[in-house]
Amino acid sequence: MKLFPALAAFALIIAGSPAHAVPGGKLDTLRLGAWICELPGDATTPPKPQPEHNFNVVPDSSYLTADGNRGTYLLLGDQLTFTSGVREGEQFVLESDATLRKLGHSPALRCVLAGDPSVIAPAPPADAKAANTQGK
Repeated sequence: MKLFPALAAFALIIAGSPAHAVPGGKLDTLRLGAWICELPGDATTPPKPQPEHNFNVVPDSSYLTADGNRGTYLLLGDQLTFTSGVREGEQFVLESDATLRKLGHSPALRCVLAGDPSVIAPAPPADAKAANTQGK
């Protein structure tokens, strides 16, 4: 019966220790809203819209396609994987809070969060703006 106190102590130690992140990075979610996808252009041609790839991110790590299909995704670090639904298995790299680039797709399909850019990229702090104007 001397084993029971040791097991109980071990269980208390395990229960009190912090959980560690899984390999692959921090578990996170995408910004909610419409994500618009396109193929890149070049100096002579504009980007080519790919509306069949557009999706809306909704709460609970879920997405909706334009035709109303629902699925889920997993974001670990900067790696996004669609885990269910019609896009299951597709993988992207999160390049910023508002830009995704599809892995294994050539040319590289990119998806951007639609909306006001000033909402997506926060303005610099007021003190930084003041510092920039003082040096002029």
